[in-house]
Amino acid sequence: MCASIVKTICHMLGWTGAMLFLVAYYQLIVKKWQSSSYAFHILNFIGGVFVGIDAFNDSSYPAAFINIAWSLIALYGIYIDKWKKDANGFKHV
Repeated sequence: MCASIVKTICHMLGWTGAMLFLVAYYQLIVKKWQSSSYAFHILNFIGGVFVGIDAFNDSSYPAAFINIAWSLIALYGIYIDKWKKDANGFKHV
């Protein structure tokens, strides 16, 4: 019983993460967001974590790895586009 609840929660996280990826990419394509947008990075970060958790739960380790790596790249993007630019005097949009 408990294992099936965990599996269901992980699948729900996975689907939510997949939807976050799609929303982020759609917003980029229709020019609502830029690749340096904070929201774009946040959705990619959360999406990668959620899909990574689901993949790990399913023992799909390559998929878990790539999604966690995706999340880390999104964090690096936040650092580069937000904190580093702010520290150098750039305005962040």
